[in-house]
Amino acid sequence: MATLKIGSPPAHGYELPSSWAEAFCTTVDHIARFVDLPSQSLKRKDRIMNVKVQTRLIEVHALLRRVRPWFNSDQAAWAWYIGEPLVAFGRLTPAEIIKIHHEKGIEALNDWITERELGGFQ
Repeated sequence: MATLKIGSPPAHGYELPSSWAEAFCTTVDHIARFVDLPSQSLKRKDRIMNVKVQTRLIEVHALLRRVRPWFNSDQAAWAWYIGEPLVAFGRLTPAEIIKIHHEKGIEALNDWITERELGGFQ
């Protein structure tokens, strides 16, 4: 089974939740919780290929790729995503922002990351 590499898009062209679970030493249920998708959507092959599921996984993977240079490992980038409270978002974690605001949360996080890349520090 292929391991998720945050620094690059998936080699096979689509996201595999099992690869995420393996890479982050966790379970598919845990991944589902933090990408705001039902667990069954990440376990059943027919649902994994669903456009909504793949879109969310691709969006989160893109966020992780953007912040990966800030950390020592892919696991550290994932830990930031699931557990780092961001002052600019009322101390919500990136995963919580997505769970509450969905696509608008992803957009807001991308804007926030761009600000950090340009030298902003909040």
